[in-house]
Amino acid sequence: MKELFRRLFLSRRLAWEILAASLFVNVLSLASPIFVIQVLNRYMGYGFDGTLITLTSGTLLAAGLGFAFASVRTRLASAVSVGSDRDLASSLLSALTQVRLSALNRIPRVRLQEMVDGLQTIQNAYSATQITAILDLPFVFIFILAVFLLSPLLALLTILATAAALAGGWMNVTAGRSSFREMRSTTAAHRDLVSSVLTGGDTLRAFMGESFVRRLWNRQMEVMLSLRRTLAAQRGLGQALIGGAAMLLRVLVYAVGAVEAVRGDLSVGGLIGVSILSAKVVQLASSFMQAAFLLDKAEDSLRMIEEFQRLPRESLSGTALRTFSGRIELRDLAFAYPGASGPLFESLDLSLAPGDILVVHGFNGSGKSTLTRLLAGLLDPTRGQILADGVELRQLSLEWWRRQVLYMPQDPTFLSGGLRENILLNMPDASAERLNEVVRLAGLRRYLDLSPEGLDAPILEAGRDLPAGIRKRLALARALMPAGRLAVFDEPTEGLDAEGVAAVHGVLGILAKAGVTIMVVTRDPQILRAATQVLDLSEKPRPSVLRTARAAQREAAS
Repeated sequence: MKELFRRLFLSRRLAWEILAASLFVNVLSLASPIFVIQVLNRYMGYGFDGTLITLTSGTLLAAGLGFAFASVRTRLASAVSVGSDRDLASSLLSALTQVRLSALNRIPRVRLQEMVDGLQTIQNAYSATQITAILDLPFVFIFILAVFLLSPLLALLTILATAAALAGGWMNVTAGRSSFREMRSTTAAHRDLVSSVLTGGDTLRAFMGESFVRRLWNRQMEVMLSLRRTLAAQRGLGQALIGGAAMLLRVLVYAVGAVEAVRGDLSVGGLIGVSILSAKVVQLASSFMQAAFLLDKAEDSLRMIEEFQRLPRESLSGTALRTFSGRIELRDLAFAYPGASGPLFESLDLSLAPGDILVVHGFNGSGKSTLTRLLAGLLDPTRGQILADGVELRQLSLEWWRRQVLYMPQDPTFLSGGLRENILLNMPDASAERLNEVVRLAGLRRYLDLSPEGLDAPILEAGRDLPAGIRKRLALARALMPAGRLAVFDEPTEGLDAEGVAAVHGVLGILAKAGVTIMVVTRDPQILRAATQVLDLSEKPRPSVLRTARAAQREAAS
């Protein structure tokens, strides 16, 4: 409820307008029972048509005003959460894009999907319908007061029945929390399984994976069906409590009211009026409990998002150097993943002058890709420093730094959108000439010419629908967009045909002639021959660095 009232009173004027409209809506709804009481007591007793016409006209006017106020209230309540929902979605996106990868990678993908799905839960819970249902509850006292004026005893019965329904409904909401959380987690895991089946069709068939998938599928379906039955039973119990309270109240109202009517303490019109008013009280209580159930789920989702937003983030501040020559130095560099038994590497020292070519190799899992991510500013070292022109990377603006690095990961992924937008991600204002140049250098021209949509072709599933070689070339084109002085390529020729390999060799030759510092993870013999230094991460814990004959030739030439 705290979040509801925080949103409501972000604009005090709007809050008071909604409360005033709620007051008018509920007061005007008294017109119907008053009309019934007056018709039965006055018109049927005296038969004067003028009375009936007056009562009918007044009630129709009240109904019209009630409809108008209800419409205005719905429109006002719809505006309550617009800004908050927009801000929450924006802050979640900021967290997803700014939380340090070392923290983000420790969160299961299923959990992240749960969190993103929670946005919809929150938006549904703080909709106009739920807000008005919550705000209507205090106005039950208007209807209880009206019942009290007709019969204090029936008012007491109405209060007791409503309190029992609310207490039972709230106990049901509390009991359903754990089942809802488990259902949310299981549903997210099932969605992940479905995604793997849809994207891994070749694997599923080629390696006879149906029995494995079916076991997981059946296990998840059993859990979800069991949880659905539990939730349905709990929801049914809550509805049964409210429905039972409403029926019991109706029976007691007519039984006790009939006795009072026979005694002359209550008119027949008053008895029917009390029945209508008490039913209205139960209806408001029922709507409140449904809204409270949704709010409870929303608060759980909100807590999960808030916990995620507290994770450490990348720095948004830092220095932007006027120029960057490409000089890189690693001092006592070490890195270990959380929970690992030891570091991937440590005590790594090397210096790259502008124009140097560092080739990195090592066995699988030795830390080659991790080193490229460290240089790209995607991970922070456990110990030591990375210096660019003598300035530690931690002190530099990451936005500026990432425009100095031509980064090509080993397994590139892409964002939903077109080919053009993905190539231009970090240089959206680049000219058409520059775009065409990098497309040509990456060897993408033939593929684009054969595609009906060319650069406007959509990318789906993070690019997994594209051929592996095209993904590599697209990543190469994306890396070449900025005019950076440091190239970091991770297995750039892996999975490429001869034409693609030639394109990579051509690009590296152009970068080398331009004096760009190059770090490349590869075992390509042609690239190895051009290296000035070779880093072997197979040696643990301290990798070895070898200066090649080409480095001596460069030093002699300079």
